[in-house]
Amino acid sequence: MGSSISHKLRRYFVPAFVVSAQHFLRSRTLISLSARVQFSKNVRFGRRCVVKSFAVIQSSGGTVSFGSGCAISSFDHFSTGEGDIVIGNDVRFAPNCTIVGGTKQVGDRNKRIVDQPEVRPNGITIGDDVLIGAGAVILPASRIGRGVVIGAGSVVNGDIPDYAIVAGMPARIIGYRE
Repeated sequence: MGSSISHKLRRYFVPAFVVSAQHFLRSRTLISLSARVQFSKNVRFGRRCVVKSFAVIQSSGGTVSFGSGCAISSFDHFSTGEGDIVIGNDVRFAPNCTIVGGTKQVGDRNKRIVDQPEVRPNGITIGDDVLIGAGAVILPASRIGRGVVIGAGSVVNGDIPDYAIVAGMPARIIGYRE
């Protein structure tokens, strides 16, 4: 019970300027005061990251970890379940991206969905030097290689090899960077 209250206090009641100041002092990360970044040891930034207005970064057990030089645009949403979200260096997220590190089982109609367990926690891994287009969705258990470009509006569910260019729902390889 005490842990649940502490979790809610960190998620909902720590002022944005406290979170922003803490990450700036720790890693020189700039977080907009209108972004919502959970105050937690499970949210980590490398040096020189930028989090723009109205982005949301939260953990529900797993870790959200950004490498150095990452740019998180307005209205991006990062949320873990029990799985981790691990993001490499120099990754760019265009606006309105959704990165979901976990999901619930939904098969038992005799239980409320909120009471059902999480599907095995595989998390998400994104390599270095990746560009993710506006409105892209990255689903649990996705592995995105180094130098990948993901087209706007794509839905990624699985592995993408290094330097691939992908687009679509579901995302398919349409080329490779030279």
